[in-house]
Amino acid sequence: MSLESKQYQIVASIVLFNHSFAQLEDTLSSLLSEPCVEKIVLVDNGSSAWAAALENPRIHYIPLGQNRGFGCGHNVAMKHYLDKCGYFLICNPDISFAQGELERLYHFARDGNHKFVSPRIHYSDGRFQYSCRLLPTPANLFLRRFMPKWGIKLDVIYELQHADYTQSFSVPSVSGCFMLMESQLLKQLGGFDERYFMYLEDVDLCRRALSLTDIVFYPDATIIHVFSKGSYKSLNLFIYHIKSVISYFNKWGWFFDQQRTLINQKCLKTIPMTSPAEKR
Repeated sequence: MSLESKQYQIVASIVLFNHSFAQLEDTLSSLLSEPCVEKIVLVDNGSSAWAAALENPRIHYIPLGQNRGFGCGHNVAMKHYLDKCGYFLICNPDISFAQGELERLYHFARDGNHKFVSPRIHYSDGRFQYSCRLLPTPANLFLRRFMPKWGIKLDVIYELQHADYTQSFSVPSVSGCFMLMESQLLKQLGGFDERYFMYLEDVDLCRRALSLTDIVFYPDATIIHVFSKGSYKSLNLFIYHIKSVISYFNKWGWFFDQQRTLINQKCLKTIPMTSPAEKR
């Protein structure tokens, strides 16, 4: 079987923009340590041409010549590889994990016939990251940014902070930093909506996927996510964030969104709960 006709187990996609090799080194090492990741696609949105010189047959470098956004970058990788793999991994360049973690997540998905799975996520200092969330309301996104004292209160429910994260369960939305999806599902969805240049494209993807499959949290695979909160430090990223929030609610509805209400209520009724004081 030729390399071009090979059916890969997992193809991982990473979008780069002004990233150095040092910033990506841990992510690449983690992915390359997993035999199930048979191809890593590095899509360069700009200023990461060093990646073209990486001499590894499992790495495919695609330069775009301009910054076309997070979702668009991953869509380019999908166009090349969705027909060549069983599962497709959307991965941020600030991810790392111990050998075997992704392998467990992959086998959980494949053996359980799950089309969309997400692992347990921790910050680099060891803290648990609430990556499973309800579908957002305008209050969730605007108050947590502009009135954080009120936003923190809403986050208890929005981030499912009382869920029992020792168990597997279905959720409406997960972080786009690390999403393992069946390739056929991504083909049905058409990848990311490129109207979002950056931010909220993962929530939009999750929402569209809910009509086709459950989104499943799996607690027995753990990754580390640096998570720099770029829009809190950069005016340009802040503007992208606000534009994406407006685009999202213009698309799905602002204050009157019955589908959002039904999806969120179902989640809150079905997820396993634990005491908020219990150690994660």
